[in-house]
Amino acid sequence: MIDQRTRPAETGRMTHMETPAHPKRPLAGVFYAAIWLLFLGFPLVSALSGPAGPGWTTVAVVATVAFAAVYIWLFWVLSGADIGVPPARRVLLVGTLLLAVLAGLATPAAGAWVSAFTPFLAAVLIFTLPLVPGLAAGGLVWLIPSAVATEFSGTLWTLLGPGFGVAVIVFARLMEHNEQRARDAQNHLQVAAERNAIARDVHDVLGHSLTVLSIKAQLARRLLDIDPDRAREELDQIDALARESLGQIRSTVTRLRTPSLASEVEAARTALAAAGIEADVVIGPDVRDDGGDLFAWAIREGVTNTVRHSGATRCRIEVRPGTLTIADDGAGFAGSEPGSGLRGLRERARAVGARVDLRPTHPDGDRPGSTLEVTR
Repeated sequence: MIDQRTRPAETGRMTHMETPAHPKRPLAGVFYAAIWLLFLGFPLVSALSGPAGPGWTTVAVVATVAFAAVYIWLFWVLSGADIGVPPARRVLLVGTLLLAVLAGLATPAAGAWVSAFTPFLAAVLIFTLPLVPGLAAGGLVWLIPSAVATEFSGTLWTLLGPGFGVAVIVFARLMEHNEQRARDAQNHLQVAAERNAIARDVHDVLGHSLTVLSIKAQLARRLLDIDPDRAREELDQIDALARESLGQIRSTVTRLRTPSLASEVEAARTALAAAGIEADVVIGPDVRDDGGDLFAWAIREGVTNTVRHSGATRCRIEVRPGTLTIADDGAGFAGSEPGSGLRGLRERARAVGARVDLRPTHPDGDRPGSTLEVTR
C-alpha cells in the first residue's frame, strides 16, 4: 500500500508535478509500499496452479509483474504531486486504468483471486485523492470487483480478504488525516502567538514613543512665544525621538531588538520631565543590563501609563536585583480595566517565569497612586 508517511500535507501540497527525474521521496517509503505486493502471490499462485492453459498463465504472470511495477511507479510519482494540476490528474487516470487492465488480463488464469488486486487500486486512490472522494473511490474499486468475484467463486473470503486490506488502508488514511489536522492546528496556534507577540511589541514601542512625542509637541507649542530657544530645543528632541522610534519599529517588526534597561531608564527620565513629573530613579549597584529586557519593557509601559493617565506629580523608579518597582502619586486605577500594554507585559513575564503586580501606592489616601512591581 502507499505509505501515508511520505505524502505531502493536504493543506500545503506542491503547485507543480514532480517528476521521477528529481525524486525526493525516501527509499523507506518505496520499501513500505513494496512489502504489500506480497499479497499478489495469491492470484499468482492461483494462476500457476489453476486449470488455465500455458498461454493465459503466462499472461497472468506477466500482468501481475507489470501491475506491481506500475503500482510502485504510481506511488513514486503521485506521492509528491498536487493532484489538482492537470499533469498529476492525467497520470492518476492513466495509471489507474492501466492497473485495472492488467488486473483484467490476469483474470482468466487467476480466477476469483483477481480480487486481491483491488486493495492496491484502492490504495492509489485513497492516498492520492482528497479524503472523502478518495475513500469513496477506493471503496468502490474494492467492493464491486470483489463482490463479482465472490459470486463466481462461492466463497466469501474473496470479498473479506481484500476487504481487510482496504480497511487497513482506510484506517491509515484517517490517521494521517487526523495527524495533519493536529499539525495544522498547532501551526495556526504558533502563527497566532507570533502575531500577538508582534502586535504587543509594536504597541509597546508606539505607545511610549507617541506619548512622549505628543507631550513634547504640546510643550514646544507653549514655549514658542515665551522661550523660542527652548521651543527649538524641544523640536530638535522631537525630531530625534521620531527617528529613533522609526528605527525601533523596524527592528521590532523583524524581531531583532529588545530595549535595553539603560536606554529605557533615560527615556523614562525624558518622558517624565517633559510631562512635568518629578522623576526619582534608583538603580541598585548589583543590577546588570544583560537579561533586563523584561524590566526595560516594564519601565516603558509603566512610565507611559503614568504620563498618560495618572496626573501624578512624582514618580519613583527603583531597580533592584530581581525586582522593579514603579510608583506614582497620581489618581490611581480604581474602576479602570487593564489595557493591552499591561496584558502584554504580563504575557512577557509569564514567558520567563516572572510576576507582575499592580496595586495602590497609598491605599488610604485621596490620591492613592499606583505601584507596578515586576519580580523575576
